[in-house]
Amino acid sequence: MIREQLKAQSIKALKAGDKETRSLLTGVLARFLEEEKGASFKGFTEASERSLVAAYVKTLRSALEQMGDGEVAARYRAEIQLLEPYMPQLLDEAATRELVAPLAEGARNIGMFMGAVMKSHKGKVDPALVRRIGQELGLS
Repeated sequence: MIREQLKAQSIKALKAGDKETRSLLTGVLARFLEEEKGASFKGFTEASERSLVAAYVKTLRSALEQMGDGEVAARYRAEIQLLEPYMPQLLDEAATRELVAPLAEGARNIGMFMGAVMKSHKGKVDPALVRRIGQELGLS
């Protein structure tokens, strides 16, 4: 599972004296701990772990948009790069088009289309790409 891989990577960094990698992994590992301590926690699945990593990376990217270049921004970029292999693996554009095109036929608007696609394929497709495809297919 993803959490265990991240913990093992952190321990390996500790043993190697790699303070930078260990420090970069601290934030996401803390998120796992927060989630685990939540009242509604029922256990992790690989999909939920990937989703948690993706949400964490999304907050880092959002913060990056609001800051300029500097030491903190460089750290956020390094953390994002370190976590990318653990994020959900999304389909490429061609596969996404093939998957969602049939769903566009029954949709009356972009909202219905997005809802249908995300309900059945959440975590497999990029929502921004799905929206763009829907608009290209004439949905508004």
